[in-house]
Amino acid sequence: MKKDGVRLIIGVDIDGTIKNTQEAAVRVFNEELGRSIKKEDVTDFYLDKAYGLTKREGTRLWRKLEARIYSLGVPLPNAASILNQLSQQGHRIYFITARPGMRKVTQVTKEWLQEHGFPFDGDNLKMGCHDKAAVARDLGVELFFEDAPQHLDKLVKAGVPTVIVDAVYNRNYPHDLPRIESWDEAMAWIKQPPKPQ
Repeated sequence: MKKDGVRLIIGVDIDGTIKNTQEAAVRVFNEELGRSIKKEDVTDFYLDKAYGLTKREGTRLWRKLEARIYSLGVPLPNAASILNQLSQQGHRIYFITARPGMRKVTQVTKEWLQEHGFPFDGDNLKMGCHDKAAVARDLGVELFFEDAPQHLDKLVKAGVPTVIVDAVYNRNYPHDLPRIESWDEAMAWIKQPPKPQ
């Protein structure tokens, strides 16, 4: 154990990592566009292709709907209980997300974490992190849980030990990182964090 009582500093993404955001997004996009796309039809990280939208159209629609999307959706099974156990064991948890740090989105994110019982203390949420690797380095993160290929790339390049949270859109990820299909599997990587790639 380190001098300050913290065991590991752990970085945790939100969307797709502790929250089934894509399912909520598909539901909201369907309502908005009058479509009936199923979550299984979305094989990319972004929804654009599944809905026949250009990248620009998809981004614009996401920005319009994102606060609603972020307020919906349930945590991935056992994510909150496992992260609470880790926090109680002395590990420091940071929620590190690329969600924009706009007031409304930040408020929705804080409320969602509190509502679902995550170990959020008011200080351990980092918003607007488009370079999660840089944020992880600044915080001294020793283990990161992430699902999005573009963020995985930066974490790997920066040498941050990372575990992939399994999703359809990251199954062909080219780097041989450890992977969990459920949060119940996370404890093994706390006891012995993976070596940087």
